[in-house]
Amino acid sequence: MTIPFIVFVSGVVIAAASGLVGSLLTLRKMTLLSDALSHIALPGIALGILFHFTPIWGGIVFLFLGVFLIWAIEARTKLATESITGVLFVTALAIGALLIPEEELLETFFGNVQSISYPAAYIQMMVAILIIGVTLSFLKHLTLTSIAPDLATASKISKKSIEILLLVLIATTIAVGISFVGVLLMSSLLIVPAVTAKNLAKTFKGFIGISMGISAFSLFLGLCVASVYSINPGLATVLISSGIFFASLLVPTK
Repeated sequence: MTIPFIVFVSGVVIAAASGLVGSLLTLRKMTLLSDALSHIALPGIALGILFHFTPIWGGIVFLFLGVFLIWAIEARTKLATESITGVLFVTALAIGALLIPEEELLETFFGNVQSISYPAAYIQMMVAILIIGVTLSFLKHLTLTSIAPDLATASKISKKSIEILLLVLIATTIAVGISFVGVLLMSSLLIVPAVTAKNLAKTFKGFIGISMGISAFSLFLGLCVASVYSINPGLATVLISSGIFFASLLVPTK
């Protein structure tokens, strides 16, 4: 499998953004949210396949529609974000699996880097850079509402606005990452590196840096393995990131 250089670069930047956003989810103990939210893209991807437009754009539309629905339902019912996401997750999974042709299903679930065009790779990379910039700009607010919500309220930080921002960041990160690892394996970029970093890091900055580094390294090595052995990059990436996690368990914590 021949993978263009720009796809490698774009993938590494996207993975770094995923590690950054994933560290915030780990901090909030919301790691499974990203995994569930990624499936909301399935109906949009299915429509793209059926009506012959770029599937990723359909996925993006449905991801942001999902974020809006989560926010609207939570405001109306006071149900937890995770609960609402769970309902949307299974609904979108069923609709997407029903609509997507069987031959396209595996590619949607596990990603296909060969379908990424040069313009798409550049756009995805620019969006990932934007994600990193926005996240770092609001890092204090995002962190404070995660670990000390009362202090955040006292500091006049709008908890609701920050939660919406986090949902948008998650949705955007998933949107640019699913081409590489698919909807089923986004946790290999968002969750596993962040959990590993939490186990290894001694400081908060170290936690974020290690999470970004492991995510970027895992995808880069996954793409390298895929280009040599012609296996699915998403599967290679998740096995590498999981391997790093289990290896981290052997590192003394004191």
